[in-house]
Amino acid sequence: MAIKEANLEVDTSTVTGLVNKIKAKDSSPTTVALVLQIVSTLNLSKAALKPYMDDVHSVLDQADELDGNMLFFEKGLYTTSLVAKGISDLINAYGGTDELPENKIIKLINFIYARLRSTNLRAAAHLISAFRALATNPHLAPIVIKSDRLIADGGGVHYGQPKLKLKLVSLWGDAVYGPDTMTLKAGGLFAVQQLTKVLTLVGPTERGAFTAESGTSFQLSLSQLDGKDVNKLPVPGHYVLELSAQWTNTDANRQKQLLGVKGVQLPLRVLTEAEVVDPVLIVMDVVSDRQVADIKLNPGQRYTTSTADGAIDLDLGHQMVLTLRLVDKHDRKVPLTAHQMFLQLTHLKTQQAITYLFTEIAALGVENAKAYQFRLEPEHSAADFDYLGGVYKMELIMGDTLLIKPVIWHMADVNLHFTGEPGSDTARRLAEMNDVSRQRTPTVAAMKRSAGPSSLIGSGPTKAKPEIEHMFRAPERRAPSPIAWAFTIACVVPLLGLLVAWTILGVNVWNFRFRLSNILFHAGLIAIFALYFIYWCYLDMFTTLGYLVVLGIPTFLTGNCVLRAQIAARHAASTASAESKKK
Repeated sequence: MAIKEANLEVDTSTVTGLVNKIKAKDSSPTTVALVLQIVSTLNLSKAALKPYMDDVHSVLDQADELDGNMLFFEKGLYTTSLVAKGISDLINAYGGTDELPENKIIKLINFIYARLRSTNLRAAAHLISAFRALATNPHLAPIVIKSDRLIADGGGVHYGQPKLKLKLVSLWGDAVYGPDTMTLKAGGLFAVQQLTKVLTLVGPTERGAFTAESGTSFQLSLSQLDGKDVNKLPVPGHYVLELSAQWTNTDANRQKQLLGVKGVQLPLRVLTEAEVVDPVLIVMDVVSDRQVADIKLNPGQRYTTSTADGAIDLDLGHQMVLTLRLVDKHDRKVPLTAHQMFLQLTHLKTQQAITYLFTEIAALGVENAKAYQFRLEPEHSAADFDYLGGVYKMELIMGDTLLIKPVIWHMADVNLHFTGEPGSDTARRLAEMNDVSRQRTPTVAAMKRSAGPSSLIGSGPTKAKPEIEHMFRAPERRAPSPIAWAFTIACVVPLLGLLVAWTILGVNVWNFRFRLSNILFHAGLIAIFALYFIYWCYLDMFTTLGYLVVLGIPTFLTGNCVLRAQIAARHAASTASAESKKK
């Protein structure tokens, strides 16, 4: 490919034979992808490229499937992008798809499109290269379905916005296909059972064509059937909508094969607003089994009593039972359930909060409906509250993925009475009155307050921590000056003695013989003394020993030669003296 980019002549037969040998030895996805990219640049005939189209089938069979709509290879985004680019280049060189498995190519593109934000530099480079090759391919038109409200990513429609608005854009994002370029039709709407993923058709099998919106968008109202406004959306829930698109008869791109817009199942949610109905709070005397109070609450309003604090009194031996139902605000005949139903009790002074879960029960008098119930007995739940009595704010907290917004309702205040002393943590809070943490930790009772402050919110204002003082290693103790000077003098005395002896006895410098061994021996000896001085000032013991080995070996050998020469000279001198005496 580098030779091709340099506009140099390429021996097609040699390159083809080489890549075929490589492919025969290694049929991994990475190797096949590179082979496809190479042969696509050789200007081969359609017949010569036909065997490589068969290689596309084999390499796609090696891919693993993910979530039923994605294909990927073992090394992830890098290899998958290489294969996608190789297939696109080969289709471009071949002049068509030639019955390649369209569904597998779409799943391959789905995988790399879902990983647009790659943090791996090499993989990101190959990802961009694959995108560009697919987007500029004259025989393919990969289409991406987009929406300003992220419908394709699980967004929703509701009574405030019943119309589904979509845009069809190219994979590269540089082209928008509007109603003048394509026609978009909606098939059946299917409800999705979340646990089993079973699809159930809702309404007709065909919901008609999308209409034009601002020249570049398509829209379809789910509250209309056959063009008639029925002013009613499907029941809130999870759905998939079948979509199909095709080129208009006059569009210049109609020779391109569309990818990603034929028989598409678009996930969406029908949202709504929940309304609380039939909220009833009953206070029972457990000992006498009689009803103390039966209070019908007004949704959205706080209930107050005639007492000074306006709180409902809940004494020992009493039991509080709260029951309510949920319905669709726009169609009160449709019962709803919520994934998250909590009752939170917050102490007004310490702001300690305990959160309980509602129990789901069958609704009385309403078919196929659920109700939510909460029971509280101070005598049995005292440990959950750490025996801290007083006025608690009672709030309903409700949320679900099918609700437009959560519900937070301050229902009433309750005055709880317990026997026993509060724990140490509660006593500390009562003393400080500045902790605003809200603990939520599961217990058998439901959600029990944790023993310590919340690690996420904190425990309120804190005091400055003590200053950290960094301690460095103290220097080693040195000897007193008199001892140090005495040691130095003791080391210098032998050298001074040598100099004094040389002065008294005299140094026979003239007897020095200029031989190589003599020069090397004395040079080595001087170097060793110099090394001792350097060691004293700069070096450590191990470094000094290393240098000493290097200097000591030649000094020892040359010293041996010097001594042998002196002995030989003395022996020769004594022999000559003896002979002269005999004469």
